[in-house]
Amino acid sequence: MVRKRRVTKKSVIRSHSKQNGAPNRRVSGRRKSRQDEFFPDQVQKKILSCLIESNGEVSVSKIYDLCLSVGIKKSLIKEKIKELERLRVLIITSDAIVTKGASLCVASGKVELHRDGFGFFIHDEPDDWYIRPQDTRGLLNGDEIVALRVLNSSPDRAPFAFPLLQNRQGSRRVILVVDNVRGVLTSRVLAGELKSEVVLPAATLSSLVFDDVILAELGQFDESLEIWHAELVEHLGTMNDPGIEVAVALHKFNVAGVRSDSLDSEVALIPNSVDAADILGRIDLRELPFVTIDGPDAKDFDDAVHVRVVDDGFILHVAIADVSHYVKDNSLIDRDARKRTTSVYFPKVVFPMLPEELSSGTCSLKPNQDRLVVAVEIRFDASAEVIETNFFSGVIHSHKRLTYKEVDRILDDSQFASDTGLPSGVLDSLVALEALTKVLLKNRVSRGALEINARESAFVFDDAGMVSAISPQQRYFSSRMIEESMLCANVAAAEFLKASKQPFLYRGHPEPEAAKILKLTDLLNSIGVDLKIPVRPKPSDFSMVLDECFNHEAVDALQTAVLRTMSQARYTPIPTSHFGLAYESYCHFTSPIRRYPDLIVHRAIKNVLLNAQETKSDLHELGEHCSDTERKVEEAVRWVHGWLNASVARQHIGEEHIGRIVSIASFGCFIFIESLCLEGLLHVSELGHEFFYLEEGGVAFKGENSGKTYFLGDSVSITIRDADIETGRVTLKRKTSGHNKRYVKQ
Repeated sequence: MVRKRRVTKKSVIRSHSKQNGAPNRRVSGRRKSRQDEFFPDQVQKKILSCLIESNGEVSVSKIYDLCLSVGIKKSLIKEKIKELERLRVLIITSDAIVTKGASLCVASGKVELHRDGFGFFIHDEPDDWYIRPQDTRGLLNGDEIVALRVLNSSPDRAPFAFPLLQNRQGSRRVILVVDNVRGVLTSRVLAGELKSEVVLPAATLSSLVFDDVILAELGQFDESLEIWHAELVEHLGTMNDPGIEVAVALHKFNVAGVRSDSLDSEVALIPNSVDAADILGRIDLRELPFVTIDGPDAKDFDDAVHVRVVDDGFILHVAIADVSHYVKDNSLIDRDARKRTTSVYFPKVVFPMLPEELSSGTCSLKPNQDRLVVAVEIRFDASAEVIETNFFSGVIHSHKRLTYKEVDRILDDSQFASDTGLPSGVLDSLVALEALTKVLLKNRVSRGALEINARESAFVFDDAGMVSAISPQQRYFSSRMIEESMLCANVAAAEFLKASKQPFLYRGHPEPEAAKILKLTDLLNSIGVDLKIPVRPKPSDFSMVLDECFNHEAVDALQTAVLRTMSQARYTPIPTSHFGLAYESYCHFTSPIRRYPDLIVHRAIKNVLLNAQETKSDLHELGEHCSDTERKVEEAVRWVHGWLNASVARQHIGEEHIGRIVSIASFGCFIFIESLCLEGLLHVSELGHEFFYLEEGGVAFKGENSGKTYFLGDSVSITIRDADIETGRVTLKRKTSGHNKRYVKQ
């Protein structure tokens, strides 16, 4: 029985969130005095830079020569040297040599900028250093710098980093939008971390119009004016163009989009169909009633399935497009696919990993066409335990292309199944697949595999290609049928290659970190769920949490919290387990059209089948590259979703809605508006005419005087205040009269 527990104990809140302009990265140690917060001025920076460039030892005369050459007066140089000596930042020896003092702590690392203007200095130490907004001017994401550590006077905030020396390594390209300020055209950075002003040549700017979006190359940074000079590279469109958000995202996240014509010579050699020579030596499965089951908009059909019931259980055939037959290792197409590593699925537009002649043509398992495959036959007993697996190269002839919706209706409605005109054997295979899936799902539960039923939605576009609404999406049982079949095939591939001692890329998923588990436990206890998750958990521990909270008002927030507790899955050649799925060995095998690691697995399987020599490649480096690119693509897609969410919210500004609190942060509540299928932020200042504090555990805000509480899962009447498409932020206000002001106790 789950019960809401309202906690009354106050938490002391020091708001250092990124939302409010500073990081919440705690460091230990005594409270530092204000004297420890030493930020060098421009003259002192010159002196320290000279010292660092000279490996910590330089003559006084050289410092004077350097500073005098840039117009700094000798008296000022002398004054600044003495000040640095007094602060123990440097030491002057008897022979006029300057060396590093005890207070001078510097390190080398990279810059990571935040869209709100500040940044972080990433280096070898566990704690990152904070870079103030005023110190990020002239810096780019990825720049390598030498930074001075400035100890913060606050004990719960990270040290500051003050840049001394920099080496340009960051992206030199930015997205600009043409703005109109008091009748004068200017440019500003669109949706970027760069906060310094960017200036285009007057001739370039005069050729543009208001709301033009361009890609620009940064040139010199003018330190005196704190501006970047830039040159036009490409005109991307205007802010009102359909799909402009995708064009921006591709450049912003450095994601590969439309490919060049450099592959045309190889693409031209790809046949349109399977010829007789390609079939030789393959197992002929063309008589089996294979089908593909996908979404209605799918074009690249990676997989086809067939199941039949036998006396002692089931036989599952999973046939996967044989991409490796056409894409040879180190070919032009292969090198391009390796660089991309994945297809990119934006709403309304897809950038396939492979040329379309392959992805939706020769390799795609289209109905009523012969297609080459790498297949696995898995024999199950009646309890869906694997008895035997067999991998082989084959040829199939898909009998039908079906959608999830169609399959669900076929299985539920015998009349519809009859009217659909299914080829012989297809219905029996679908019924058998349904029966097998139900047993596999029971095994999934007993295995303790984690399952989170997240909200699914899709964007709706009008005839002009502009987003008009967000629509909730139904989850079909047939999608579970395909999902479980693919999981079986992936596990079989991993175990087959592991047993064969063939190098390949595992899909590893480490167990959660102890600190994250404790945080989740605290959240559960705060809402009255008396569950303790072990420090070394099993997936079933988290499944138990989700089961316990299934009917809780804050179930959405709890599902999100469980997801955030999980570590990121990565590709690695090191044998490893998959925590979330509760598999000892797991890899990606079933989608070689859209994922490069799957293609690597296919080549490894063929090496075993043909007793061929393994492909020589650095799988460690490749695994890192595929993992990093996957994260980058996820960020790009998430950013586009934010743009479209805000675009829909813009159409409803001023409207009143009922929303549900799905998450709480130090600065406010995130509200999900079910009628619009979108989420927005209700800032703490909008909660009422009094001071609201976070209750212990961070699950509720409570009014200091009234006792009014806003708890996870509560319904709230709100109005959409604003929506910023560039950041994806949707801001809300509480449905109330008058101005809400947050009173903060001094």
